[in-house]
Amino acid sequence: MQLNREKKKGITEDDLKRLVYKRNPQAHYVVKDGIVTIIKENNHPIQRFFRNRLHFNIPEESTLDLDRYGSYVFLHLDGKTNVYDLGQALGRKFDETRKYQYTRLVLYLRQLDHQNNLIIKVKGN
Repeated sequence: MQLNREKKKGITEDDLKRLVYKRNPQAHYVVKDGIVTIIKENNHPIQRFFRNRLHFNIPEESTLDLDRYGSYVFLHLDGKTNVYDLGQALGRKFDETRKYQYTRLVLYLRQLDHQNNLIIKVKGN
């Protein structure tokens, strides 16, 4: 029995040029000294139940501090700049990011989109 194993095609430069994200308008964040702090409310009904009825120490909001690379990317997600141009700008600003800039950038953007719902895909695959 022979298995048909095709090599997966990676993301191309054209794909990156078509891919555009913007910040989710419902995402709450603050910027201090160029560093973004994401603020997420812990208001799920189960969290409220444990906090109010059972007096568990569950904070009403959680914060996530992005590093300087993540903050730079997050602040430049305007719904107009494509991922290719964002990667180029990131490489110019932080020379040490050039080696795997698009691999890591796409992975980071997918994480922000799918797991945290902090950004929204405007155009692309």
